[in-house]
Amino acid sequence: MRRRLSLAVILLLLASAAQAQQKETDAASTGAAEAKPVKGGVYYASFRTSAHIARSTPEIFHGVSQDLLDYLKSKAVRIVADPERGVLETSDQMSTESMLRLAKLAGASGLLLVTVDRPAASWLKITVQSFDETGRQLWEENADKKSGMSGKSAPHDVGEKIKNKVAPHIGKEGLPVDSAGPDSSSSSSYPESSAKTEVIARSLCPEYGVPSSFYQSPRLW
Repeated sequence: MRRRLSLAVILLLLASAAQAQQKETDAASTGAAEAKPVKGGVYYASFRTSAHIARSTPEIFHGVSQDLLDYLKSKAVRIVADPERGVLETSDQMSTESMLRLAKLAGASGLLLVTVDRPAASWLKITVQSFDETGRQLWEENADKKSGMSGKSAPHDVGEKIKNKVAPHIGKEGLPVDSAGPDSSSSSSYPESSAKTEVIARSLCPEYGVPSSFYQSPRLW
């Protein structure tokens, strides 16, 4: 009788211990799920206007685009781009729907469109527009340089202005950040490139007639 009673007690204790361990495991899993940062990111695309083509140089366009991209990376903004083609730049006019299509194919949750312009009355103008995955515009910022005898300092001056205007949006809607910080390997998801690579973007979204003159952004200055 005692042996049966002891066996029953042992089994009861083992069952209780197993149940407690399962609860701890479930709690730990739930906590990990709650603590897991929300992934997703923004698709970075740069557009060079016809006015900038006529009045400025490709080096200025590439430099301005890369400088802003480097700034966002330094702030741990999650930049998503095609894993094979990197961050895209173009001088072809595209609809927002076409760019959003590319963003979705890359796995991004939004679009950051940087337009580099050279209006007749300005040395340089940069416009940054943020869109969510549905195409709704979240916000827009722009900066330019109209005065001065020379436009030599325009890339630096306008670049700093647009960074200051974009800064308040970092970590908020349209510019998600990686909680691990800028040194984390997951803070961005695009390859580096030192040479221009032609991209056949039409194959990615033929229904939108996306032009094929896309290429990776080289670091020129």
